[in-house]
Amino acid sequence: MISGRRASAVSLVALAAAVAAVLTGCAAEPVVAAAGTPSASVAPGATASPSPAPSTSVTSSAAASSTEVAPTSSSRERVVTLGDSLMSGFGLTASEAWPRLLAEGTHLSVINLACPGMGFVVQGDCGTPYSGLVPAVAALQPDLLIVESSSNDFWQDGDEIRFDTASTLESLHAAAPDARIVGLSTIWNDDPEVPDDTGVTSDALRDAVESVGGTYIDVGQPLAGHPEWMQDDDVHPTARGQKAIEQSVMSVLQRAGVLT
Repeated sequence: MISGRRASAVSLVALAAAVAAVLTGCAAEPVVAAAGTPSASVAPGATASPSPAPSTSVTSSAAASSTEVAPTSSSRERVVTLGDSLMSGFGLTASEAWPRLLAEGTHLSVINLACPGMGFVVQGDCGTPYSGLVPAVAALQPDLLIVESSSNDFWQDGDEIRFDTASTLESLHAAAPDARIVGLSTIWNDDPEVPDDTGVTSDALRDAVESVGGTYIDVGQPLAGHPEWMQDDDVHPTARGQKAIEQSVMSVLQRAGVLT
């Protein structure tokens, strides 16, 4: 289990150059370093979003401006979060995204790999599904890897969702064999009537995570019944909505013994 009380967060500034390289079709993996950490050869990373119709283009300057970094200590547990726009804090500042909020209340150094529109099947603004970030996870070698199921994969073929999710989890486990992998269920918006697709994507992640010896956690629907916690697009949460997600995630991680 990973213990934590007071923390420092690391967003993805150290990986911004790599994101830009991937978005421009460059195969090179530039050497970048986060403050207080050794330099490492890192592949793509960005910030996430669960919009049903993902975009496939983003400028490198936009990718760079969406990331930031805070000093870290080698004594802190390193956590990598991989997900979509609900995880990236789409429409908000990086400090308002729930992984950053989680880090502020723990002893964790959190590196948030998330990209608008991304899922296990669909490509997001990074031009890749989750599998494209496996090299970044390999370079970072986290103690804890938190992977979020995404509504971006809604309306995709069920068999394809299950296959791509399982394949990606196998690759992530191989890339960071010492990391504890935790999968989080799909979070929908404020609508109390949750689509059936939520079960499809969540179950696919549950099976995939458990197959590699990880822990699957159902975080429920923390935004349900709270339209005031949603931005005008009715897809992405406000800062208050992000806080609600963080509180739910923190609670379930503690109950599962992942955090103390």
